[in-house]
Amino acid sequence: MLDVNGKKVLVVGLGVSGCKAARLLVRKGAKVKATDSSDTDEVQRNLKSLASYDIEFEVGGHTPGFCAGNDLVVSSPGVDPDSLPLELAKREGASVIGELELGAQFCPASIIAITGTNGKTTTTELIGRILSRSGRHTVVAGNIGNPLSGEVESLTEESVAVVEVSSFQLETIRDFRATVAVLLNVAEDHYERHATYDNYKLEKFKIFNNQSKTDWAVLHSDFSGDAAAGRITARRVFFGPGRCEASVETGEISVDLGGGRQSIISAGEVPLKGRHNLDNVACSVLAARIMGVSRQSIRESIMTFRGLSHRFESVADFGGVKFIDDSKATNIDATRRALESVEGRVVLIAGGRDKGADYVSILPLVKDKVKALVVIGEASEKIEKAFSREAKVLMAGGMSEAVSKAFSEASGGETVMLSPMCSSFDMFSSYKERGDRFQDEVKRLCSSLKKK
Repeated sequence: MLDVNGKKVLVVGLGVSGCKAARLLVRKGAKVKATDSSDTDEVQRNLKSLASYDIEFEVGGHTPGFCAGNDLVVSSPGVDPDSLPLELAKREGASVIGELELGAQFCPASIIAITGTNGKTTTTELIGRILSRSGRHTVVAGNIGNPLSGEVESLTEESVAVVEVSSFQLETIRDFRATVAVLLNVAEDHYERHATYDNYKLEKFKIFNNQSKTDWAVLHSDFSGDAAAGRITARRVFFGPGRCEASVETGEISVDLGGGRQSIISAGEVPLKGRHNLDNVACSVLAARIMGVSRQSIRESIMTFRGLSHRFESVADFGGVKFIDDSKATNIDATRRALESVEGRVVLIAGGRDKGADYVSILPLVKDKVKALVVIGEASEKIEKAFSREAKVLMAGGMSEAVSKAFSEASGGETVMLSPMCSSFDMFSSYKERGDRFQDEVKRLCSSLKKK
């Protein structure tokens, strides 16, 4: 366990992660300062929430005088690794860890950690649901929006922390160790941070770094022959297509951890739609069986799990045209999976803040499935350039115009789907706000057309 009592600790970033970290550090006896390069309304609200804690603050920029002279620096996930506070810490020899590492240092519970490019949140929520319904005291935390450092004091050695982990968080781990570590997949994403696919993949595989031979490494069967997977120390088990430990074959999900293969649930009984979600369910089943949850408890949890908002979520059906909100698809591979899961032709609304990946990689699928694209946001011209030779591309100035144009292009039996391939931060505060706006505009459009 990390000893911070009496130590000078700087928290960098005053979002929800930074605030939870700062509170925990104060309660553990640290002398805490906190800094944020911005001075937004959110930062000011967070400052007010910390008013009762003995913490010094600097917002709206970083200065050497405030940021220097610390024993430890705790960085929030979104902080640039080259920012002034982290550069100063390196020069001074101060330890730098992330909020995830801080939480894990004080976590008495077993940790199930889930990472991957796509499916993290769905899988994290489902594993949490299964374990909680089985009677284990369980918290769902991490990149899902609930920092681990804010939960650790409610946990015991009998608890389980199911933690969604991003590549940004894995950059700053040191001793973080999961009893069960999950890697769902690795696809093109976050080139704006990691520069190359290999760098990004390397960060993802860090989730296995500190595991021992008694821990479990759960990976998609795509990684069964991967050199990096071969270097994992923990017990390796696989899920997905083929006769692996959690198999998605012949219309059912079955598990074999050494005691013989057991059918858990048929694909038709799984409420989540899409081939990719069968993989997410198989992974969840495998993690739950490792933790000793019964088949019946697992089945009941899966059959009542309806998925997440803004992740391939049905919104409306008007005039034979279906509307799907997949705002959480913030990278190309997520949109690929969504397109593969839709029956019939699609009018796709895409765009936002570009993340540096190659849109042309899904050109064959777009040619096959997409009737027209309506593009919005900063990446609109780049997306238009990638697809205009193979598909009709329309530009829209905002979500209202995008929904209207998309519906005009759709016919009965087709689908209008928001699946952006980009982050939301050029136009919205989050993928949730973007999805909410899409749903509002769809409902407004349908309402106005009914009145005509």
